[in-house]
Amino acid sequence: MLRQHRSGVANDAVGRVGAREWAIAAMALLALAFITRFATFGHPDLHVDETFYFASGVEVAKGAIPFVDVWDRKPPGHFLLFAAIALLSNDYLAYQIAAMLFAGATALAVYALARTLVAHWQALAGGAIYLLSLCLFNGQGGQSPVFYNLLMALAGAMLLAAVPRFDARRGGLLVAGAMLLAGAAITIKTTALLEALFFGLFATAFQLRSAGPGRATMLRVASWAALGALPTAAFALWYAVNGYWDEYWTAMVLSNLRKPVEDNGGLQRLWVLCLMALPLLAACGVALLNVRGPKRFFFAGWVLAALVGFFSVPAFYLHYALPLLVPLCALAPASLAKPRTGTFLLGSAAVMPVLFYSFFDFADTREAKAAMARLEEAVERGRDGGPLLVYDGPPLLYTLTSTRFPTPLAFPNHLHQASERDVSHIATLPEVERLLALRPSVIVDRTTAVTNQETAELVRAYEREHCTLLASEPMMKGWNIEVLVYGHCRSRSPK
Repeated sequence: MLRQHRSGVANDAVGRVGAREWAIAAMALLALAFITRFATFGHPDLHVDETFYFASGVEVAKGAIPFVDVWDRKPPGHFLLFAAIALLSNDYLAYQIAAMLFAGATALAVYALARTLVAHWQALAGGAIYLLSLCLFNGQGGQSPVFYNLLMALAGAMLLAAVPRFDARRGGLLVAGAMLLAGAAITIKTTALLEALFFGLFATAFQLRSAGPGRATMLRVASWAALGALPTAAFALWYAVNGYWDEYWTAMVLSNLRKPVEDNGGLQRLWVLCLMALPLLAACGVALLNVRGPKRFFFAGWVLAALVGFFSVPAFYLHYALPLLVPLCALAPASLAKPRTGTFLLGSAAVMPVLFYSFFDFADTREAKAAMARLEEAVERGRDGGPLLVYDGPPLLYTLTSTRFPTPLAFPNHLHQASERDVSHIATLPEVERLLALRPSVIVDRTTAVTNQETAELVRAYEREHCTLLASEPMMKGWNIEVLVYGHCRSRSPK
């Protein structure tokens, strides 16, 4: 009779993954990644954030410097990631295909993490639930965590693999690699710092238990910390050496301190999000009761660190939960040690995305593409010698019309949201005044109330006095909001 593993699974079924199992898992999860995302391929307005990321990537690929020529509070690695994709193709479909590949690879890493706890098919369920849950929490496109989750999942897998061989040189190398990957993730999204810190504390605890608090331990821990800090330090040094320290420091630190906490339904979103994540959270709670030893500490700490990162930005939009999915989906299959309870909870976690997300809404993609094409045509038709200004609308129009950003504040929220007023190194109102002084020939706007009334009054007065409405297209499914294109602003006489 096989001796039972303390997590409830036979020892020979846990941990050892053969080539055949890897091949099955890789093919199944990549296929599922394609199936869950194929309907959105070519959708030009999945989320304003990610279309801006890609448009910014195109600009950086052409030589723009993050924070100087294009501004956002995302770290520089985020810009370079999308610039690398844009170098392959400036068609926005490229970032969606890249996101699919990253999602599939991350699901495979989740499978590897879960495989340290449970058998093959159970771990495969964890990877599958990860892919389904990405779409549930608005990760069906190219949100930041869809990319950096892979780095964190690989770092976690390497750290867990180092535990049984911590005294050996290979264990130290695995930890070093994990710290470097976690450090790279921080340069894509700052909140990854909380998970990276936990990884460092976990490795330090094991080093102390293994070798005690001697000189060797201090040197080893210091080297790991240095590797984790290296990617961020390298970027900071580059900006300082090239004379852009103020722009870098403002984007990475001051802008986050200047931005007020949003009070626009965050608690309601948190309530909805908790209900949607409840089966997965409950499965992890059951799993932790059945996992013993270092793995319990590892997964419990990782989930807690990811939760702290989630609550550190209390806007509670659905996609803010995406970083939680890696540790949750890796741990949840261990709830199957309680077969009835675990099956019910994992089944509920798998069904939840099917209930609340349409995986095969090809019609929405077709309609959005057609609407964007009409907006693009209106922009081209309305040009009469001046620049394009997207005040409130899809920033992807800059890329589609081969137009360079007229301002570093090209993400429309920085121009029309009161919460973004003056958070960058560029004062918002004077920047909008400068843009209007350039006499833009086309302005893109939306039929929605904006919160920065100072800039709205200026821009909409310009639209009324100088421009002709050329197009009005619904671009947000389920919302009574239309994107407006005003053109011929230079050739038309003011009222």
